[in-house]
Amino acid sequence: MTGYKELSEKTVFTFEDAKEIYKNESTTYSALRRLVMKGLLKKIRNNLYSCVNASTGDVYADKFQIASNINKSSYISHYSAFDFYGYSNQVYNTVYVSSSIHFNSFEFEGIYYQYVKSIGDFGVIEPSYTKGVRVTDIERTIIDAIYHIDKISSLDEILNNMDLVNQIKEQKILTYLEHYNNQGLYQKVAFILSLHRSRLNLSDDFFKILEKHIKKSVRYLNSESEYKGKYLSKFQLVVPRWVLIEKKEDE
Repeated sequence: MTGYKELSEKTVFTFEDAKEIYKNESTTYSALRRLVMKGLLKKIRNNLYSCVNASTGDVYADKFQIASNINKSSYISHYSAFDFYGYSNQVYNTVYVSSSIHFNSFEFEGIYYQYVKSIGDFGVIEPSYTKGVRVTDIERTIIDAIYHIDKISSLDEILNNMDLVNQIKEQKILTYLEHYNNQGLYQKVAFILSLHRSRLNLSDDFFKILEKHIKKSVRYLNSESEYKGKYLSKFQLVVPRWVLIEKKEDE
């Protein structure tokens, strides 16, 4: 069918993308409708399409490509970014998608695409080995996850993800923390990264910089810390006791 080969090469595309192939608006509407009726194309959501692999019946686009192309500002974030990098032991049916343009969360073929308001696209990359994927780098992913403890990821999930991370860049962590400009976040990041200090080969100077941002204002690491916590004066932070027990067992 005319134009189908060109569309299938795009993986995910909009009506405007298709119009570049078919030129005329009415012709584009007709072509897309015919392709959907023939089972060669699926509408993911309003103004977002992907061609179908005839041998499997599934769309060519994977969940990460779909999430990255919901609109021009969308990108994969939080535990979905950990999932993208392979730093997860679980299979998730929800993809967290940050975007400066609001969209209604939606479901497509068993995957739920959850909108998260973006605070900026710093640390968002387009990995060269992918096609059309936008995702936070690992440093931004760590900070976003810690910032939204309990709201998006549980502390247990974050620590499990962190156990699989093999390296981070200290300067990126510091730069991204400046964007957030949140004292409590400095406290939480300093503590969680301290659990991985030796394994990730993090420097003393790095922690000295983090500690300069820790003032005399006690925070809770997560909601559980409020009733099952222990106070750590170094971080001005109350953390769940089980975290400290597990850390001692790992040493």
